[in-house]
Amino acid sequence: MNSSENEQLTDELIGVAVLSLLNDNAPISTKALITRLRSMEAHEPDSERRQTLGQIIAEIDSDNLAAMRRSAISQRNPDEESHDNVYQLFGEKQPGGSKKH
Repeated sequence: MNSSENEQLTDELIGVAVLSLLNDNAPISTKALITRLRSMEAHEPDSERRQTLGQIIAEIDSDNLAAMRRSAISQRNPDEESHDNVYQLFGEKQPGGSKKH
């Protein structure tokens, strides 16, 4: 399977999972999505789709874990400057102090 086919299958499987959550009037959250994808993986007879489901779950899980870590760090250090700030691109001086033009 080439990259384009893999991306299309990934989009399709995530879409099926989200639609099934909506049809069940279930909450839409990362946790609910992962749970639904795991259920789909457990019942999927096709090995290629099952493998893709496993990759999707792993990616969402790792992204979710990274986001939770960033949130925990920012909650522990609320006074600490954000590292996601655009100003970091300009070094220690922030723009706007002295114009050159």
